[in-house]
Amino acid sequence: MIKNIKSFKILLLVLLIPLLMSQSRGFVVFREIEFPKERMANIPELKSKDPMFREYSYVVEDNYKLIMKNKPTDMLFFTYKVTDDSTLLEIASRCNITYDSIATINRLENITESLKGKTLILPTAPGLFINKNQSDNSLEILLYEEYFDSIVAGTPLYKIGKLEFFFLQDKKFSPTQRSYFLDASLRLPIDRKQFWISSDFGRRKQPFTGEFKNHNGIDLAANTGTPVHAIKDAVVAGVITGDPTFGNYIILSHDNGKMTSIYAHLSKMTVTKGQRVKKGEIIGNVGQTGMATGPHLHFEIRQGGVPLDPQSKLRLK
Repeated sequence: MIKNIKSFKILLLVLLIPLLMSQSRGFVVFREIEFPKERMANIPELKSKDPMFREYSYVVEDNYKLIMKNKPTDMLFFTYKVTDDSTLLEIASRCNITYDSIATINRLENITESLKGKTLILPTAPGLFINKNQSDNSLEILLYEEYFDSIVAGTPLYKIGKLEFFFLQDKKFSPTQRSYFLDASLRLPIDRKQFWISSDFGRRKQPFTGEFKNHNGIDLAANTGTPVHAIKDAVVAGVITGDPTFGNYIILSHDNGKMTSIYAHLSKMTVTKGQRVKKGEIIGNVGQTGMATGPHLHFEIRQGGVPLDPQSKLRLK
């Protein structure tokens, strides 16, 4: 009998370990809570006359009372489709929820993102939602690196569709994160009226060899001598001359190396390695150095070393 009990305990342990591991970082067990997006109540209008918005507001008010008493909140999620030009700050004010809560659950990278036409998830309690999965979102990378050690046993892990978010109720944007979010927009490397896009990001036929290869940036055709600007505050990581492909080019490091931008085929470079530059500062001029069929700027953005389509980060059209 005792032997059978021991065998049962061993079997139970074997069955439980994978379950614990699937819900943990190491052996730290999180409180998984699933919220299918299709089951979330939708708010047609953020106005007091709307019964669903009134219901949402009641839950938010009750949660603030629970927070004041240091009690767990009753987290629910609603959806709202933005049909006008309302900003994130305006929506947060109407909902009585901190803007960083709405920003992080909706994976917004900066305050300049247009919300019109988007369906937002509206939480009913304030806090930060930390994306569990790997991301190329600069803000999410900053948040995960800072708050990773704050994710402990019992931390709520909300599963919404394919996304998973740790919820830290007692956290909000730090001054650095707030500054990044509120001024995270990237400047165009060339003034809008001075260029046209001559080659997009992705697979293309190489103009010199005729081979099909990935184009890791975009080409902005412009007159020789057109000023080229830093897209964001940065440290100059490299100033290279005479490269067979890129000719004269500059590498800028942003956000402590988390993002880099590359400016190639320059006729002139006006910065030096290690120099700090501000967003919008002129760093060089358009040229035709290296392998170039005409004067243009080859421009790249890399996140963690991985090339991204600059058109997903910049409003070029």
